[in-house]
Amino acid sequence: MTISPEQLAAYADGELDEITAARVRRAVEGDPHLASDLAQLTELHNMLAARFDPILAEPVPERLSSPIEDAAKVVSLDAARQARQSLWQRPQFRFGAGAAIAASLVVAVLVGGRGGVPQGYADTQLAAALDGTLSGQTAPDGTRLLISFRNGEGAACRGYTAQTASGIACHDDRGWKLKVLGGADAQQTTQYRQAGSADSAVMAAAQDMAAGPAFDADAELAARKDGWNTRP
Repeated sequence: MTISPEQLAAYADGELDEITAARVRRAVEGDPHLASDLAQLTELHNMLAARFDPILAEPVPERLSSPIEDAAKVVSLDAARQARQSLWQRPQFRFGAGAAIAASLVVAVLVGGRGGVPQGYADTQLAAALDGTLSGQTAPDGTRLLISFRNGEGAACRGYTAQTASGIACHDDRGWKLKVLGGADAQQTTQYRQAGSADSAVMAAAQDMAAGPAFDADAELAARKDGWNTRP
């Protein structure tokens, strides 16, 4: 049989099935040129293995693995919507969020570009809305803020719906980390509208994450002034 360079290389790397490997082995035994080529490939394979196998065996640095792990932890709003009842059905959240939504609106504080955005974090436009827009207010880019609260780690978290997506982001020293992601609300066309399905899903997810009641107007203003820092 004719042995292609690809088959010979695969044989040297141990990647052929047993039947094909046996055929290549017989061909090599009867052809000095193939035997010479195989010897060179085997030598190259061994040299590369000795050089790079120890590197491949090392654990992946946390600075590289952490963004991937964080992204994998982002949950679906559809699952939250199906697994939890609406947040508004619980009085301790209904009153807290209602006060925030009924609060006087202020002009959104926009922030400039921050350079590269870490994987799993809000982009500059969404981060600007999360930084400066109060609950019940719609940012200039169309992002509507629904609720603010703290999770079990004391991080400030905010629920939102936007033109392209909805979700919950929690603030840390790197920015707004996306914790829950879902689709956009088809009803999100104007600032003044009834709550849509995306709103309900965000509220249900917030209920599951929150360690206490939603921020009222004063608590939200104080958290914004403090830069949404984590609290014990």
